[in-house]
Amino acid sequence: MMKKLYRKYIYKARLKNAFIVADIVLTFKKGDTTIKRYPSIAATYEQKDYLEYVFYLPQGLNPKALLDKKYIFSQTFGHSYDLTGNGLRYSLKIFTKQADSIKVYNDEDIEVCLKGGLPIVAGYDHFNKLISYNMVTDPHLLIAGETGSGKSVMLRVILTTLLIHKRHMIDFYLADMKRTEFHLFRNCEGVQQVITDKKKLKKAVLAIHKELEGRGDLLDEHGLEHIDEYNKLKGIEKKKYILLCIDEVALLRKEAVIMDKIEDISTQGRALGIFLILSMQRPDAKILDGQLKSNLTVRYAFRHADLINSNITLGSGNNVDASKINKAEKGKFYMRHEVIKQLQAPYLSLEHAKELLEPIKQVPIDLPPEPMFEAEITDFSIPGEDHE
Repeated sequence: MMKKLYRKYIYKARLKNAFIVADIVLTFKKGDTTIKRYPSIAATYEQKDYLEYVFYLPQGLNPKALLDKKYIFSQTFGHSYDLTGNGLRYSLKIFTKQADSIKVYNDEDIEVCLKGGLPIVAGYDHFNKLISYNMVTDPHLLIAGETGSGKSVMLRVILTTLLIHKRHMIDFYLADMKRTEFHLFRNCEGVQQVITDKKKLKKAVLAIHKELEGRGDLLDEHGLEHIDEYNKLKGIEKKKYILLCIDEVALLRKEAVIMDKIEDISTQGRALGIFLILSMQRPDAKILDGQLKSNLTVRYAFRHADLINSNITLGSGNNVDASKINKAEKGKFYMRHEVIKQLQAPYLSLEHAKELLEPIKQVPIDLPPEPMFEAEITDFSIPGEDHE
């Protein structure tokens, strides 16, 4: 009993010291006296894998004073942590046991977590809970990370999951600028194109942009705000969601026409059911500048080269640095959604993905080869016709 009380005393003392060091305090005058009020620690709970603190901010203290300095918790405790609260009452969980570094893809677990019209898998949190989100309400995803950090596996997980569970609702356009990742998705039901060169990608993007404009006209004609509302009308041909996924989008930095249309899609796509997944090894400030970056509402940051690159992906001033992810921590990443949290991506091997996709493979149709060069027609005469 005494040992337990002593441990709680030490736990509280460490958190109190963190508040003091970070200057998380409400300071005010009462007469000639300066009074300081620090957050009040209401309880501590020892769990199997974590230590939980419950504390309250003093009335009048801006919660921003706490959130701007939450780095103090990792500095003080040296572990991963989770902070949640409502502006007054907060729960701080310090994880004393690290989760397993590799979480093998399990389709039964994945299926349980899928919610919404266009569910995108993220990863496992500190409580071993698999997180996903609905791209219909949070459109467009950026995935960035160095070679070997888990970015390509994450793309494989997202696309394989959508093809298995949602292929009848989505038309997929997959652009693989490195020619290394998307070959396994060829001939899958729902996959309209797997594109590996810029010329074909330009044609596809222009076609998708034309569909974007057509859907906008349909909504205007019917006085509707979202394509889901249009699909509920009677006697119409329903519009599938369109997903354009481009691996290594940074290779398109000089393709002004493609990038302009992609930015249009990022701006208007949510209401029209057209969505983007863009990935790159190194975040490029020129590619992710302005409107496009702000429209990528969800971002996954795997290991980055440095803090500058991390800030390009996640935004600056959030006290999160993806370059601090250890090279041995494959699949670990930061997800920027409603808040920034650290997750562990499921691991899906290439062979396992092929097995899962095999039942939805279609027999390819042999098409006549496209001419290498477009012939220019200069003779418009009809054979056998007399000419003066």
